[in-house]
Amino acid sequence: MLAREIQQLRFVPFPTWFPAARDPRAGARFYTVVQEDIYEALVRSQSQFREHRVIDLEILGNVVGADIRQYFTYLHGLPELLALPGTYCEHWVREFYASVWVSPDHSYIHYALADTDYRVTA
Repeated sequence: MLAREIQQLRFVPFPTWFPAARDPRAGARFYTVVQEDIYEALVRSQSQFREHRVIDLEILGNVVGADIRQYFTYLHGLPELLALPGTYCEHWVREFYASVWVSPDHSYIHYALADTDYRVTA
């Protein structure tokens, strides 16, 4: 699947990308065959993703010489998310990229991981 084709798929209406009923032909982790195809294309391409690094905003602020936490509060929970330690799981990153849908007005994103839907609002 070409990058241009993937970009065009991102502009489909939400009910098309996340239909009320999952397509039975799609794998259990996906709503549609297209999402599964994107995931498989990412696997086949052997795209390398960088591991998430924990950001300590207090230390970063000390380096910069200013309290920078205020610049990360435009999305509720972002400072905590950036500081969340944990195990990096590459197939979750691929599942996220294969399923993520961004609302046209950028007020939220919707994605599925491990058979669970998530919505993050601005």
